[in-house]
Amino acid sequence: MKNNLISIKYILLYAFIAGFLMSLSFAFIPNQGDRVGLHLLDTSLIFALSVLLFFCSLWLNIRLIAKTIYVRISANIILYILLCVLAIIIHKPIWLKLERLPVVFYIRDEFIRNLMIFSISYIVAQALNTFRQNQFMKNKIIEIQRENQLAQIETLKQQINPHFLFNSLNTLSGLAQEDPQKTVLFIDKLSQIYRYVLDIQEKNLVPLFEEFEFAKAYIYLLEVRFSEKLSIDFKINGNKNDMLPSLCSQILIENVIKHNCMTKQNPIKINFFVEDGYFVVKNTVNLQKNSSGPGIGLKNLDTRSHLLIGKPIEIISTANYFTVKIPLQKQ
Repeated sequence: MKNNLISIKYILLYAFIAGFLMSLSFAFIPNQGDRVGLHLLDTSLIFALSVLLFFCSLWLNIRLIAKTIYVRISANIILYILLCVLAIIIHKPIWLKLERLPVVFYIRDEFIRNLMIFSISYIVAQALNTFRQNQFMKNKIIEIQRENQLAQIETLKQQINPHFLFNSLNTLSGLAQEDPQKTVLFIDKLSQIYRYVLDIQEKNLVPLFEEFEFAKAYIYLLEVRFSEKLSIDFKINGNKNDMLPSLCSQILIENVIKHNCMTKQNPIKINFFVEDGYFVVKNTVNLQKNSSGPGIGLKNLDTRSHLLIGKPIEIISTANYFTVKIPLQKQ
């Protein structure tokens, strides 16, 4: 952290404002008679000297803010005495001509006024330093939180890839026994999908249109295996550049497959669409007997949505439909 809490121009602005307020009370002393000119000169000197003292005292305290209290107090005392002597030398001819009070009273007031100026500047410097340190700590906390979030996201993403590969290989194993010719096409599609998965390893959020294209390719693999047991409908009616967590469609599709029975007589229908700033996946329900509630996939997605977008996913479950809504981040 730098020693300079504020720039010279702000110290000068502080000095002018504080000096003006300090000299303001002297400008309205009544009953000056024929000494109005001397009074104005006296007030002007008070203003100029106050500005000088405010500037020097604050500048000194800011420069020495990182030093020990002994060094700061010693430096303040030395500068205070020097500036008081300078102010008395400059001001004394005016005091002698005013003849309102003995010079000793003016000297006493000079020391008291300047002590107050140095005290105010010392407090202001300490307040600025405290504010600077608080801001520094807040920034560090935000930085640490951001690093923790990125670490959490990477951990969550690592949960996706093995899961994805495991399910794909299971599908490929079943297909190879049923239709060897389609196996070649399946492998080609699988390589395209996994290339996409590898391409987005460094991306936490992806454009909506990219996720839709991935979902279509992924569903092709499922349609090859499940044939007429699965019905898919895509409808992009939002901003295709809106962002959402990567591979979220794969998690949602797997969730549908995992928890529902699929037959030709009772196929599962899945609708993909955008509605009110959400990417929505809505499917019909034919739950398996041992089906449980939302598992690690949806919890994973909800956590990523919280970290990346700041909003949770929405889950709506009825007797006929299961709907998951993922918030979109506007471009």
